Amino acid sequence: MATATRKRPYAPRLPPAERREQLLDATLELIAERGYGGVTMEGIARAAGVTKPVVYDSFANLDRLLRALLRREEARALAQLAAAMPADPDADPDELAVAGFVAFLRSVAASPTTWRLILMPADGTPPAVRKHVDAGRETIRGQLEALIGWGTSKRGGPRGLDRELAAESLVAVGEHLARLTLSRPGEFTPQRAGKFVRSLLAALA
Repeated sequence: MATATRKRPYAPRLPPAERREQLLDATLELIAERGYGGVTMEGIARAAGVTKPVVYDSFANLDRLLRALLRREEARALAQLAAAMPADPDADPDELAVAGFVAFLRSVAASPTTWRLILMPADGTPPAVRKHVDAGRETIRGQLEALIGWGTSKRGGPRGLDRELAAESLVAVGEHLARLTLSRPGEFTPQRAGKFVRSLLAALA
């Protein structure tokens, strides 16, 4: 059962950038506890220990605030993933794929609240947020399609692979594994997923 968010002590005056970060942090906390349906501008103000006009000074409305939160959390998640990926362009494509899956799932495990926001949108998620997530998913799918083309060329197959469907499948598998990591972390670990991906690639050799 979610615990009620405690009202924080009155927050001192902060520079605009710091105030925005404070309000985004408070919003993320509210979403984690109550879902999107429990998030209001007034609730954010109470959680941050400020008045409602202070929130409106930083964000014109709730939609813009949620978009800003999603952009920030996506940037943090992608930065974690990029930092964990191997940088060698001559790497073996199979090992690169395994490393990519493991790095992604470790990022999910390290920042569960962020990834729940992206991968497990609750009932009541605003349409603008869902649209933003779908756009990000499409960008990743396009990048994966290009990587699959490079990988199949480098490893010499499999011949005739439908790159678009392969990319769609990888996105679906990656997201499902991430949800398992979030919901059953002790059972579905990044290391287990890496072994699974390696066995699949070996079957395609």
